[in-house]
Amino acid sequence: MTEEIVVPATKLLTSQRLSLRDMVLVEPLSVGWHAASRGRAAAGETVVVFGCGMVGLGAIAGASAAGARVVAVDVDDGKLSIGRRAGAAETINSITENLHERLQALTENHGPDLLIEGVGLPETFRACVDEACFAGRVVYVGYAKEPVEYATKNFVMKEIDIMGSRNATVDDFRGVIAYLEAGRFPVDAVITHVVPFADAGAALAMWAKNPGAVTKIVVELGR
Repeated sequence: MTEEIVVPATKLLTSQRLSLRDMVLVEPLSVGWHAASRGRAAAGETVVVFGCGMVGLGAIAGASAAGARVVAVDVDDGKLSIGRRAGAAETINSITENLHERLQALTENHGPDLLIEGVGLPETFRACVDEACFAGRVVYVGYAKEPVEYATKNFVMKEIDIMGSRNATVDDFRGVIAYLEAGRFPVDAVITHVVPFADAGAALAMWAKNPGAVTKIVVELGR
């Protein structure tokens, strides 16, 4: 960290409508937004997003902005509520509901067109492949911490496209800024904690102890 930094003016993206607190969300949301772009989310399609953390919320926003019907999947009803406010038309709690049956009902038994994995669990990695429609697309953003086993026949039989996604492009940043400027994202619900720099360590420890209670921590630096 440094008090001053020099960058080319051409590398800066600005907004006359967003506060600094709004702007801190641009980079983390752009990661999921980029995943929706990588997956070619389009109007009229059904897009499933696994996870309503920052990456998942960015993917929800990106797919929604593209005109897709977004289905958010999580195990926390509170986070699913935020996912709906971020742009999801449907939500599924995969603990209390049957994921496969709900997705089949929502897609007239065809399966979703695009599935974006933002959790990083073997179960959700496999679910993307299992639930994708024929000629569907899968985008992986999450990192699985262990090897993932697949029934590989689905790769071939369904002719699905499987893509990885990381970071973001300048167009993704611009898309997120426009989405925030339009008031389409629940900033106040997503920023769950605002702490001074002196309390940053304690806030991160709290996050590690109870991740379900945290979506985004903002650390305010003194001026």
